[in-house]
Amino acid sequence: MSNLERVGFIGLGAMGVGMAANIIAAGYPLTVMGHTRREPVERLVGLGAREVASPAEMRAHCDVIILCVTTSDAVENIVLGDEGLLSAGDNPFMLIDCGTSRPDSTLMLGARLAEAGCTMMDVPLGRSAAAAEAGTLNMMAGGSEADFNRAKPLLETMSENLFHVGELSAGHRIKLINNGYSMAVACLAAEAVATARAGNVDLKVLHQVMGAGPNRSDFFDWMMASAVEGDETKLEFALKNGFKDMGYFQSMADEVGVDASLPAAATARLKSLVEAGHGDEFVPALMRLVQK
Repeated sequence: MSNLERVGFIGLGAMGVGMAANIIAAGYPLTVMGHTRREPVERLVGLGAREVASPAEMRAHCDVIILCVTTSDAVENIVLGDEGLLSAGDNPFMLIDCGTSRPDSTLMLGARLAEAGCTMMDVPLGRSAAAAEAGTLNMMAGGSEADFNRAKPLLETMSENLFHVGELSAGHRIKLINNGYSMAVACLAAEAVATARAGNVDLKVLHQVMGAGPNRSDFFDWMMASAVEGDETKLEFALKNGFKDMGYFQSMADEVGVDASLPAAATARLKSLVEAGHGDEFVPALMRLVQK
């Protein structure tokens, strides 16, 4: 037991709580930070985790600290804030950001952590909360070879497919490219179905015909389940999070000088729906919300 690194976990939402439970199940000593919802904290404390009240308090107990929070602003506050990880203590630790964050922010934080004798990896996630519970996530890890080799046994407790995708920020770049593509395709599917509805095309037949060709994918089937059956639960990802990720994608495209016009149109579509109060609905709701 003593040779396993001491792990901290901040961000016990739908993904984080399952990931943290798998870390404990693998025998790692775990420290968690209080959360607005008490159920996940109490579940993990019941499994043997220690609870702390702030990132500053967590640092002393941990060799590796994993974040699974929603925005780059939240990550920056956890690291650099008044009670952040760098505000107290001098023990070196590895930070692993499993959220979908801005690559420029990730590189800035990596530099600040390095100055403090710490290291950082960006390890965004693929798949669902059910996969987080089952320990079968896809993980795209950015960071040095040495950091990846150090983190690998821990990351393998939570994942089925673990990719070392390059240096720090490469994981976040690939995740944003993945999500930028997905959200643009989701909007395209919704506009295609709205056009079909307006033209009195049978949506079941449309699904059969398009699904028999190269357009078929899990993602297409999830969106069409919403259009044909009204089942919007096949992709449990909120429109507001899709909109946030598209903003990050757009910033990244601008930074590297790419005119990403289709993602820009999808971003505008998502923005209008979030502003209209649909942000908490799942992405497949686009099939209902986009009408002629």
